Amino acid sequence: MTTPKKKKVREVKLYLNTLKFVPYKEIESTHTTTTILKEVFTYLRRERNEGNGLLIDRHAKQDKVEPRELYMVSHRIMHKERRIRCSMALLRKGKQPKLKPKSKFKLIPLSSIGGDIVEETHFFIDFSGSTCIICSEYNHNGPRLKDFEYYLRSIAGPSDLKIARATELTVLYNNTVEKTLAQMQNVLSMDIKIKPSNLAKMDVDVKKNYYSAMEGIGKQFKPKFLRLKNYFQVPGSIAPVDINYEANDWFKGNLKVFKSKKRNIKLFEDFEVKYEDIHGDESIFNLSKTREQIIVEVGVQQDFKNKDFYNLVEPALSQFLVDYYA
Repeated sequence: MTTPKKKKVREVKLYLNTLKFVPYKEIESTHTTTTILKEVFTYLRRERNEGNGLLIDRHAKQDKVEPRELYMVSHRIMHKERRIRCSMALLRKGKQPKLKPKSKFKLIPLSSIGGDIVEETHFFIDFSGSTCIICSEYNHNGPRLKDFEYYLRSIAGPSDLKIARATELTVLYNNTVEKTLAQMQNVLSMDIKIKPSNLAKMDVDVKKNYYSAMEGIGKQFKPKFLRLKNYFQVPGSIAPVDINYEANDWFKGNLKVFKSKKRNIKLFEDFEVKYEDIHGDESIFNLSKTREQIIVEVGVQQDFKNKDFYNLVEPALSQFLVDYYA
């Protein structure tokens, strides 16, 4: 019997997104996303120098929900490159993990060491072009992109700097029908937009099986656009969602049609579906694209300081930006 070889490397994914700050009306002429971003991180640096970590609980306003406490571990504005590299920590709540010493089959509670268990996620921000681009490491157990957005918005908003009333986060996509079909477990929401005139251009069997109701509304009311928005869970709810077999069958069937009859894809203005995948994570399928990402290989147990991780990711990030602004 041969001993299986141990893996030497693992893949780390980083997702590409855009972030926009919406300033208060009275300062619109003086504040842009870039200036607000700089003020936020200058404020963070000043607070850090004074010994303040700025711990923010994303669930502070939600009763009976476990705290989701976040703080910025490291952050540095790189003025020459017009980038910011930073990392955020999430304090781990609930049942704590244990430590197994080498060569010993016993467990030591990490709580006995003292301190809190945290998960760290790296984020890199580029503001060298017309858009603020965030390159965020995917860490299933750590802070997510929405945590990072909430943290920055909280500081820029009414409780601290009072310079931004909102943020707008946009996922950058690319496309794979096959991957979605293989990993989709449960549809959570749909957002479909199409011109009624494009329904007439659709293959007859596609229109009959999937869009006959929309065609009827288009003929009766003659709108400029038709939009179908369905939510199969309460927005913001953390309660489990029952499997929606009818919606799943509709969506999977539609995707299979798009694989064989690709000419129908270009008829849609928008076609975005949020779903839960086989790992229990929320994903978004966009018909015309899939999510833009960077993948790097690191040692299985290798850990990085933020600067070292940035240096590893930087070549691929720079190439992405060249292509993005081309």
